[in-house]
Amino acid sequence: MRPLHLQLSVLVLACAFPLLATAQSAAPSAATAKADAEVALAVADLDLYQRGLQLEIEALKLAQQRLQSARDARDDVSESAALQPVLTRQYERNAAKALNVDLRRYRDVKRRFGDMLVLGEYIDQLNAQLEQLHQSGMSTKQRADQRKALEDARAKAVDPYAVLDVALRDALKQRADALMRLRVDNRDLVQELTSR
Repeated sequence: MRPLHLQLSVLVLACAFPLLATAQSAAPSAATAKADAEVALAVADLDLYQRGLQLEIEALKLAQQRLQSARDARDDVSESAALQPVLTRQYERNAAKALNVDLRRYRDVKRRFGDMLVLGEYIDQLNAQLEQLHQSGMSTKQRADQRKALEDARAKAVDPYAVLDVALRDALKQRADALMRLRVDNRDLVQELTSR
């Protein structure tokens, strides 16, 4: 990867990800600590997240098929009907209902695990770029500048697993790749359907 692209990729990820912050943060308030304790994540929530994404993907693929059929038939009414569950996020409501969980709780679990996965991948990319610096064709000064930029970005990235208990942390790390694929598939389907 060329130095400019490397810097741009780090900058884009840093700007795009909401969980980046300085490693030193103030102690949480009592209200924040209580709120976090009330909605602490557990391994069962990881199962909920995975199954929910699978249910959403199934619903989105069905909407995609219906949309394509409506377009092939040049049926505007059926096209609108096929898009309605996507635009209103009905697929999330249906997943929460099928999993017998409150919609707000489901969306919270989905958001929090999604954020952790994205940040974990970002940190992995930074670490990989640091390891590959010696293989680049950069000058010594460029390499040193790039290393500093990457190390600074890495220092500002909050460890997504730090707030998890050991069992959940281990389970999430073990399933991270599969869950990230599901998350990306889900996101791509939503983007494809809503950008038409």
